[in-house]
Amino acid sequence: MSLAGGRLDLTSVSGGSAAGDSDDREALLAPTLAKSIVAVVFGGFAVVALLFVLESGKSAVEVVLAAGYLAGLLSLQLFYFGRSSTNLHAPAAYAMLAAQAGLVYLPLAQFGQSWVSQPAFLAGSVLLVLPLPLAWPAFVAIVAGAAVAQAAIDDSTLGVVYIAVNAATAGLFVYGLTRLARLVTALHEARDELAKTAVAHQRLRFTRELHNVLGLKLSAIVPKGELALRLVRQNPERATQELAEILVLARQALADVRSIARVYREVSLDQQTRNLASMLAASNVELRIELDHRQLPAHLRSTVSAVLREGVANVLRHRDVSRCEITLRQRGDSVRLDIVDDGVASALAKAGFDDLSATVSKMAGELTAGADPDGRFRLHVAIPMTAPSPPDRPRGTVAGPAGDFAESRESITSVAARLAGGLVVAVFFGLFLQAVLRLVAVTGEFGQIALGTGYLLATLGLQLGYFSRPGNRPHPPAAYLMLLLQGLLVYLPMLQFQEAWTGLPGFLAGSALLVLRPVAGWTVFAAVVATVAWAQVGFGAILPRDIGFNIALTVSNGLIVYGLTWMARSVRQLRAVRLDLAEVAVAQTRLRFARDLHDLLGLSLSAITLKCELAHRFIVPDPTRARTELTDVLAICRHALADVRSVASGHPELSLDEECRTAGSLLTAAGMDVRMDLEYGDLPADTGTVLATVLREGVTNVLRHSKGEHCEITIRRAGDEVDLHVVNDGVTEPSERDHRGSGIRNLSERVAALGGTLTAEFEGRDRFALRAQVPVAPATSDPAGRP
Repeated sequence: MSLAGGRLDLTSVSGGSAAGDSDDREALLAPTLAKSIVAVVFGGFAVVALLFVLESGKSAVEVVLAAGYLAGLLSLQLFYFGRSSTNLHAPAAYAMLAAQAGLVYLPLAQFGQSWVSQPAFLAGSVLLVLPLPLAWPAFVAIVAGAAVAQAAIDDSTLGVVYIAVNAATAGLFVYGLTRLARLVTALHEARDELAKTAVAHQRLRFTRELHNVLGLKLSAIVPKGELALRLVRQNPERATQELAEILVLARQALADVRSIARVYREVSLDQQTRNLASMLAASNVELRIELDHRQLPAHLRSTVSAVLREGVANVLRHRDVSRCEITLRQRGDSVRLDIVDDGVASALAKAGFDDLSATVSKMAGELTAGADPDGRFRLHVAIPMTAPSPPDRPRGTVAGPAGDFAESRESITSVAARLAGGLVVAVFFGLFLQAVLRLVAVTGEFGQIALGTGYLLATLGLQLGYFSRPGNRPHPPAAYLMLLLQGLLVYLPMLQFQEAWTGLPGFLAGSALLVLRPVAGWTVFAAVVATVAWAQVGFGAILPRDIGFNIALTVSNGLIVYGLTWMARSVRQLRAVRLDLAEVAVAQTRLRFARDLHDLLGLSLSAITLKCELAHRFIVPDPTRARTELTDVLAICRHALADVRSVASGHPELSLDEECRTAGSLLTAAGMDVRMDLEYGDLPADTGTVLATVLREGVTNVLRHSKGEHCEITIRRAGDEVDLHVVNDGVTEPSERDHRGSGIRNLSERVAALGGTLTAEFEGRDRFALRAQVPVAPATSDPAGRP
């Protein structure tokens, strides 16, 4: 985007990221996918056990009985321990744990070797249910019990060690997948809670600001007005002094309303840059702008906006500036802003950024201001995308009670992230040990075992160091190269070790799901599973149990790799999505506050100012008129205090009848000839409130901008539509642009929310018209825009 000679030319503005949107959609789908992964992995685990039962030569009745036991285990694990709403510390949880122990140990005597791996379900569940001081000893005891059972069946040392490692690894992934799936679901369901808490805090903050800034001033006006009213006849000089003080308070309050409304109405960085560009153009500064950024977190956006405003203000303060360049880029994990001008780099200019420099430093960023090698003044800011909110929390962030809630949830997600990281390492290392033990059992040669262990270490290192590394999301083309390397580490040893190399293709299958798009990822996953089946037949495995075991092991390992890694990422993504949702809710609330402030209090304060000026003017020549105006000031002031409370409560409601009476009174007091044609009957509350708001803004604009003598207000109902028309004279065409300020924008949004239309236009012959057409049956029940 460039601007030269006062003309704005948009050349390159990049907005939101499709990848970011994809991440948000993936995070919001997290609970369903998490539950699906857990169900498939545990189902595969049960299928392997059933295959062993079938191959052991048991009768059909025993096979059905085994299937029933396994169905019971799966049901308990998925629908009780895995359900996010289950209280795992209630007495019922211990009863279910006892039931699971029965399903694990009672069939062991009957099914022997085929059932020796099932204690893994119980091992995972005790970590979920028991307190930590008891959970880990119980876990170790269950793993040791599995090893003892294996020793009773077959006293092979290698077999006993393998079953112990298998029970520990399986117990950890049962616990890990169940725990993370519950966390993902709970965090997803809590996102609305955060948004509501953030909005509630924003309302409290806004109420406090309204009370401190406006409420106190309005409250001070009332006693001063009552005193002036008593002194009009007795002591005109003292009454005049009180009126002068009331005028100062009223003007300050009106300025405060506009200031607070402006603070609470945030604009995008692109829009703000355009506004600042227009200011520079008006100062004959040749401007070149480059914007290349995606959607920034609210606290980053707030800080960058503050730096941008201060940087442009610095340019405008120095009259010797003729050229300026503004560059905003998002590169990798940081956002960078550079403002360069050809002015003189002075110590005063540098000092102007001290406060911002402190804020940026608290966000682990860097701000420098000074002369560059070419002698130009350069303001440079670099802030990490992962920067925390500064302690003073710029506006737009979630603070206070909402911040406490966010911080508590952040601690939960931090624990979940550490938990996931530890589980990933433990489970993958367990899978590595099992693979080594299978090599030892099948080959028995030291050289082969050492070579195979080297392959396995390389595969494990690649998985933990790249594909499953915490906080790392693989991106092409590097991810594709790493996936190819992992394929070589999986398939080359398979050709060499054949049936000894089982389960390891699951690492490749899981990584493909992490790297590739869903369709491609699942296609590669299925292809890997198919190659395992083909290879087993090629290696001479003719027993269905062997082929089925290797297929199930590959699928299970692939989903474990994908599930643990993906759920760890989802916890982080869900936190970001939930905070984004909270920020959106807060932004909507802030915008509504700003709109209500402008629409409801602007007219009241303008009227107070007008009537105070009239009372001041008439206090000596016409004390009776002065008393009348002061009486109106007191009534309007009390009404404004009620408006302050209604805005703070978030449910402002206006009476159209009352607004019509107030409008006629104010315009008459301003010396205008007012004609009113009112035929609208009973209206729904929302429709009446919006029309009353439009009337308020119209009258405020007439009082503020018009130099005319006539105003016509027409409100008529025709069928299912109400038409409000405010027309006044004494307006010149340039003033019409003033009518398109924030007030008209606010009204347009309110009217559009009811399915209506609003127009504001210069009609020629010094007449300006504001017209709103609103259906009686509104399109939405909430024109205030409450989130």
